[in-house]
Amino acid sequence: MPDYDILVIGSGILGLTTAFYTKKHNPRLSVAVIDRERGAGQGNTARSVGGYRRGIFTSHVNRILAETSIDFYREVERSGEYSFGMRDLGYLILLTKSRYDSIGGYLAPILKAGKAKLLESRELSRILGMVTSFEGDEEAEMLELEDIEYGLFAHECGQLDVEKLVSFYFEKCKEHGVEFIFGKNVKRLILAPEKPLGIPNEPRAWQGKAIGGVEADSEKITARQIVVAAGVWSPLLLDPLGVDCFVKAKKRQLAVVRASSNELGALLHKGGLNKLGTPPMIFFPKGLYLVPRESEGCFWVGLTDDIGRAFEIDMTPEERFYYDNAQPMLAKYLPEFGAARPESMWAGCYAMNMLDGNPIIFRFLNCVVVTGASGSGAMKADAIGRIASALLMNKSVAVLHGGIPFDVNVLGVENRQVDKEYLIL
Repeated sequence: MPDYDILVIGSGILGLTTAFYTKKHNPRLSVAVIDRERGAGQGNTARSVGGYRRGIFTSHVNRILAETSIDFYREVERSGEYSFGMRDLGYLILLTKSRYDSIGGYLAPILKAGKAKLLESRELSRILGMVTSFEGDEEAEMLELEDIEYGLFAHECGQLDVEKLVSFYFEKCKEHGVEFIFGKNVKRLILAPEKPLGIPNEPRAWQGKAIGGVEADSEKITARQIVVAAGVWSPLLLDPLGVDCFVKAKKRQLAVVRASSNELGALLHKGGLNKLGTPPMIFFPKGLYLVPRESEGCFWVGLTDDIGRAFEIDMTPEERFYYDNAQPMLAKYLPEFGAARPESMWAGCYAMNMLDGNPIIFRFLNCVVVTGASGSGAMKADAIGRIASALLMNKSVAVLHGGIPFDVNVLGVENRQVDKEYLIL
């Protein structure tokens, strides 16, 4: 007999939600989650910024995944059952003329639906004291900065505490009887014959195949079905079998800047766009972004560099990255950061779907793969877990929060039906 009915590889937020909904709807099944870390959500989930955005995706599928998940989180908070620390800071996406010209057509439905509004550059300067024009600035020219034409501001967006989201689903899993195996590194998926013949070198090319289990350190753990929700480590498990999950690891880095000067302190409490009396989360051109953390008296500064950044798993922050890349640009838009120094840094990796920027959920043999969140897994996690669980149980339709039906094949490989996402932040 197999050790488990379902074995989920990875206790990040997508593994947790998949395990929870699988066990919740199928209580008689034995479900286990295995992870090499010592606790749930300690991989890249723990390194997440925790941003959430409602309505401002160019992909219709991404909007459904995010909105139903966020609505569920809000409902949980309103009920008093759990607090995720949701803060509606708003998202402010700064657009140069060239950027607006390239994606303006995709923004039109978002603006028409009232999910966001366009702010003129002079409004950004008035409200936030931001520099939006660099005419005559030789240093800005050297940095190849373009003038800011508009700011796309969406108010139903913000930040939540990812560790609280992890705790919620971890506790729910435990309540429903999901078992956790921590501190064991899954080295490979074990390919086995569906009908063993007891001959050498099984499975042969002509035999039916299944994933019989996993090799975790020196131990073999068997299961009837496997879920690979290992984030950027998923290709390491799937590539040896000749299965492509279409994701690559892309390193992302964050620096924590204390609002220790009078100027930064004033900026941290500069309201005008939300009800919290702080700036929104600001996304600048060239991948630069700023997250105010008023309760901690600091800012998080990140930069999502692409060309020139290798596809590799690397969790080590680079000391010069902030000084050489992020700060020079940030100080041009917000001079308060001219002398700012980070007090700490950390790094993680996005599981990037470079083709269309939507999650990837598909089945092969008796295995379901859940990956490709591309940096927005936390805000879509509830919906992704429901979809993966439905696919695992061979259902054609998943029911998302609010009773919304969702075709599980839409995010698959063979019958994929998604729009490209142009607002990967």
